[in-house]
Amino acid sequence: MSSRTINVFFGLFIAFHRILTLQLGRKPRFFLYVFYGTFILIGVLFSALLSPQAVAAEKKEMPRVLYVSDPWPPYILGEIGRPATGGVAVNFARELLKRLGFQMDTMLYPWEECLRMIHEHTADIVFPLIQTTERSGYMTFSQTVFISHDRVWYLRRRGEPVQWQLMSDLYPYRVATIRGYSHGVDMDKAIEENKFKEVFYGADHLENIDKLMNNEVDLMIADEQVMQDIIRRHPKWRDKFSFARKAISKSQYKIAFSKGSKLSSRIDDINLEIKRMRSDGSLRKIFSNY
Repeated sequence: MSSRTINVFFGLFIAFHRILTLQLGRKPRFFLYVFYGTFILIGVLFSALLSPQAVAAEKKEMPRVLYVSDPWPPYILGEIGRPATGGVAVNFARELLKRLGFQMDTMLYPWEECLRMIHEHTADIVFPLIQTTERSGYMTFSQTVFISHDRVWYLRRRGEPVQWQLMSDLYPYRVATIRGYSHGVDMDKAIEENKFKEVFYGADHLENIDKLMNNEVDLMIADEQVMQDIIRRHPKWRDKFSFARKAISKSQYKIAFSKGSKLSSRIDDINLEIKRMRSDGSLRKIFSNY
């Protein structure tokens, strides 16, 4: 029972007590005992009925924040235009924010739309994300949550493996990526300066894979865990792809918050809670499920 309900209950008790006392005067106290017993019984029943509602109300009062991303298995699962159905990043962010007293809603959009929403303060969180100078202008970043690698993927039927040491070794190729994705400073700069023979921007990795298999591009850039998850979900592709031994980048993935979000001012608390989750094993437990 909430404190407000308790105050109302006792207010009514005192009022009825005074009225009944005035009416009965010095008459036998039997009626008063009946009154007290009845009122207490009503109070117990009233409390039992209201308690679930009070708990629900408290849950509804938790501040709500919006997490946005595009589908990116195994980190984010679901379909564009719908809430996320799961994924390691979604589960981690939800647990983190729950510990901080926030209730997290999710919605999946095309990647560029997610960045626009964060920029315009119509969404609060995007994760996982690589920090860049441009993004730091309108996002507040947490400490690093996990590390992965972006790699150059190609079809095995090419015959010769793709090897590279310098970024310029990849310039003669047609490359597929996703607009708005960051693959590290060197790759981002090469794309921006149009150094490659051609750059194709797919809506998602599946579109880029289709372009690769149809020989419309030579290479695609993708996170190692994401690509491995796609291959696991499509067994017929198990022997189709290889990646260059040298990684494009060692990506430090962080949680990013819109600078217009109330979470942005809580970044110290957020980083402290991430450390706690790392120490108590909950971070490892969440990530080990994928």
